[in-house]
Amino acid sequence: MRDKSRAMRLEKKVSWPKPLILSEADAANMLNIAPRTLQAKRLDGSGPAFVQLTKRRIGYAVSDLEAWIETCRYKTTKEAKSSYDQNQELMRKY
Repeated sequence: MRDKSRAMRLEKKVSWPKPLILSEADAANMLNIAPRTLQAKRLDGSGPAFVQLTKRRIGYAVSDLEAWIETCRYKTTKEAKSSYDQNQELMRKY
């Protein structure tokens, strides 16, 4: 019994810091989208900024994900559609 209460006290003392970088899968999970959707957004430039951790590993800074979410906020569907249409027009130019 004493060991269990000691373990519980230790658990309460240990608080892990918020991660700075998330894996692609964790970032997609945080955004509630499929990893493939996040990959597509990275390829077409419409997604959040990413970090090239290694030659084959991509990561996303939590702060960049939060900033990107803020750019996706709208008050009306008309406002969102207008922004989407403008982004599509910009993509066609490149």
